[in-house]
Amino acid sequence: MNEPPGLPMASAAPAPPYGSPPQQHKTSGLAIAALVLGLAGCLPLAVLPAIILGIVAITQTGHGKRPGRGLAIGGLVAAGVWTVGWVALLGNTMGNPDRYTASPPSASCATPPSGHANACTLKPGDCFQQPAITGTFTDVELAACGSVHSTQVIGAFTAADGPWPSGGELKPEALTHCQRIMAKNVDSPRLDAEGVYTDLGYLKPEREAWKNGVRTVFCTLHSPDSQLTGSTLVPGADLSIPTG
Repeated sequence: MNEPPGLPMASAAPAPPYGSPPQQHKTSGLAIAALVLGLAGCLPLAVLPAIILGIVAITQTGHGKRPGRGLAIGGLVAAGVWTVGWVALLGNTMGNPDRYTASPPSASCATPPSGHANACTLKPGDCFQQPAITGTFTDVELAACGSVHSTQVIGAFTAADGPWPSGGELKPEALTHCQRIMAKNVDSPRLDAEGVYTDLGYLKPEREAWKNGVRTVFCTLHSPDSQLTGSTLVPGADLSIPTG
């Protein structure tokens, strides 16, 4: 009896190795960029992008994700340090308004002669002898308010920008501000009781000072007969620039 031919034996494929090597992830580019921008925080425009990229990079990195979490955190820390530094610098520069007035020194404001004041050095409360000439003058001769004088600065306001007012263009604006300041700062009942006649006026910067950004206009009380022998101001008058 013939035996059936044998069936061919199937060849067994080799078994795949157990498991597969872990996939290698590259370091997050956003984390690297956040660190670079954070370290470059000396440039103000780099701080905000560093913070944004650092936050995004933190969400993309960490355990089981792309490497670079430490770089992202480093960028955020560096950006934070620079932010604190910039805020402190701006605070020191802008935080004390008493250091600044509406009439910053400029190229047009030369140092006045001793005992005189100009548009950049005159202050509310100052007393002086008004020049006999009319119109614009560069400086005035200061006087002690307790001695005989003709004029006292009762306050100041900042004029609106525009061309230098060569004529009476500034008068309506000055009248509005100076009347308000006079009602607030001047001891009118005492002057009336003493029979002192005064005119309300103002001193504007000269052309060159105006051209260089000086906009402080000083409101004055002027006695044509130089009858002032004391301060015209009430106690505690507002002497800020601008006044009120």
